[in-house]
Amino acid sequence: MHLPRRALAASALALASLTAATGCTYTNAQQTAQSYAPGAAAAVSLGTVHVAGLFVAADGEGPASLVARIVNSGSDAVSVQIAGTGDASALSGTFEVQPASTYDVGPAGERTVTTSSLATPPGQVVTMKVTAGSDSADLAVPVLDGTLEQYAQYVPTPTPTSSPTPLVTGSPSATGTRTGSPSASASSGRSATGAASETSSGTPTQG
Repeated sequence: MHLPRRALAASALALASLTAATGCTYTNAQQTAQSYAPGAAAAVSLGTVHVAGLFVAADGEGPASLVARIVNSGSDAVSVQIAGTGDASALSGTFEVQPASTYDVGPAGERTVTTSSLATPPGQVVTMKVTAGSDSADLAVPVLDGTLEQYAQYVPTPTPTSSPTPLVTGSPSATGTRTGSPSASASSGRSATGAASETSSGTPTQG
């Protein structure tokens, strides 16, 4: 099966534009087991699959997000796995990329992969394994914050927590007033009854 030249050209153009924006180069998985693409982000080619612009967006205090662009220039769909290690193990996922298509991972992409916290600070790297079919490569993936404007949009913000609403109770004085009213009525009733009894018993009996 041969792909249309237009589809292949579109995939290549998308990959080239991201590479230029992030300043990354491709690394063949057969060259080294621990590959690092110089520049702002990591990249690798595995057969017909090209992963570019691979980095972790984090501000060093809150959540972190995985960012990557995956291009499949082949004629078959490919399952691509990106697996973080260490404290970045939560930044892992498997992505089904259709032939002659591009798949974006990140806040504005087809899928978002985040973790609530990341111990590795910005400016350092985490190790991630990228697998496509029978090919795989270990990459040193940089952690980038929003210091550079082009990466600020990818840095996730913490979800604000709402303050508990205080419970409002009734006024003690008002409760006391309501409680005291029936007592006063009952006392008045008892007094009136007692007075009536005294009057009745004090009346002389006429013979």
